[in-house]
Amino acid sequence: MFVYRPPKGSCWGHSIGKDWTKAKQKLDALFDAYFERIESVSPTSTVVAWKSSVLPKVEWPAVFQGPENQKVRQFLFGVMGNRVMFPMGIVFPLSTVEPASFEFLGRFSSDVPFKMSAEHFMVGVIAKNGSFAWRKPDAGIVAKLEAVIV
Repeated sequence: MFVYRPPKGSCWGHSIGKDWTKAKQKLDALFDAYFERIESVSPTSTVVAWKSSVLPKVEWPAVFQGPENQKVRQFLFGVMGNRVMFPMGIVFPLSTVEPASFEFLGRFSSDVPFKMSAEHFMVGVIAKNGSFAWRKPDAGIVAKLEAVIV
């Protein structure tokens, strides 16, 4: 499982270009292609969830499963001026070893209206005591991410 989360110093998110009309069209196309819109929080913020049909193989750990954890499978996209932000990151419920996962991440990164970076990815791990945490990926995963994130 992956999460894409820019560093805390980039709290304003990613630039989506200077032309708001084109950026909005690209963002709407991204939402239509990959996500279900769950709730419009404001005119500039939307809660979304993955369309299960677009993901190659969904792998939600137990901590994300069940109706009581539905909210943790959703995430917020916000737009402020020419910036897009996702405060809790974009969670990708994908295998960290399957080639199809990396192919999907490559397609997704080419479709987003902002420049993604492999260095902003983390992987989900389950500790021996059963707790879940995000960690920096190992060198092998980083190399695979760098090969597909354009």
